[in-house]
Amino acid sequence: MFLGITPFDIIGIIVVIILIIMLPILLRMRINSSITRYTFEIENMVKESKKRLIKISVEKGNPVNDPTHAVDNFMEFFIVPPVSLDPNGIMDKFETILDLGEERFKQMTKTIAPQADDEWKSNITMTLKATLGINGVAKMVRHNLELSKKTGNLQILLMLQMGLPMIMRLVKAEYEGVKAFSEGNPVGDGLGPLVSGILMKDLSEDELEYIEDIVIGEKNVEGREVVVVRAKGPGARVGKIGKTVTNIMEKRGIKRLITVDAAQKLEGEESGAVAEGIGVVIGGFGVDKWIIEEKMVKNELQVDAIIVKMGPEESMCQMTKKILKSSEKVIEVLENSILLSEPGTKIMVLGVGNSCGIPNTVKDISKINIKEDIKKGKRGQ
Repeated sequence: MFLGITPFDIIGIIVVIILIIMLPILLRMRINSSITRYTFEIENMVKESKKRLIKISVEKGNPVNDPTHAVDNFMEFFIVPPVSLDPNGIMDKFETILDLGEERFKQMTKTIAPQADDEWKSNITMTLKATLGINGVAKMVRHNLELSKKTGNLQILLMLQMGLPMIMRLVKAEYEGVKAFSEGNPVGDGLGPLVSGILMKDLSEDELEYIEDIVIGEKNVEGREVVVVRAKGPGARVGKIGKTVTNIMEKRGIKRLITVDAAQKLEGEESGAVAEGIGVVIGGFGVDKWIIEEKMVKNELQVDAIIVKMGPEESMCQMTKKILKSSEKVIEVLENSILLSEPGTKIMVLGVGNSCGIPNTVKDISKINIKEDIKKGKRGQ
């Protein structure tokens, strides 16, 4: 014994010192291993998404050259948002930048699938966008992983590990979206076009009007003139609805707008629940929403909204039976909402969302190709 310290005390002190030194190293190794596994999983999703994109480009577009090299190069494509230090005119700048970006995607689709028809070109474009989105996430996760290794920064690893469960949840949903777009199947975000298609089920092709990627139908609901607007299907489109919708409003003297769209639910809320509200429900960067809201203020337009609640995975993945069935509830709510207006009122119903797999007029919703429930062997989930 030395200074009252026994050999066991010395061993204990040594063990504590070793743990203090080794614990961060062991923790870093464990987290590194976990994040590396997730990183490889996301990167494999990118590879599989590119394979699907190349496959449908070859099958539907009959390119002269192998599109693999062109797709690989396009994975580095980016859009620089406009400067927002001076907010005046920022929406016009956003609109211009987004239009240029959309044009570039269409050019890329023509390059890799020159002989595809318009509907499949739209599907290929949307598959390309989804693949690009997954690739962007994969690059950021890989960047943070390599940066933490290079700097030995445990905090970067911990933040990445805490965020990965949510990141993986969304990436897997995006990957399922790639599958849906590449096969021409509807996604949950197609709820708006689906409802508009059901509303136009009695209209013939000759009664429909087309303006670029937008389809327009008109019908009478107990003395109310209803103009139905949605993105053209069954190709994957969302349509440039802002200016198109406001132009139609101006020409036809629309006094009331009802927007129908999918909306993200809170955890604990039921998927497929229908809710009513006030305002313009349009996602994205907000350009189309801003254009319509400007018209709303100037023309004193009455604006109502109907949403169907769903999780982010449900909106990006192939449409489920529960979401499909919710469209019937929306039609009932929508018709009641229309009847609140006085007879003779001109009303526009705008179905917002992705039109992939949804024909312009939906006469029978049972023919919509929804997600199979593998566990139960039934359609939907």
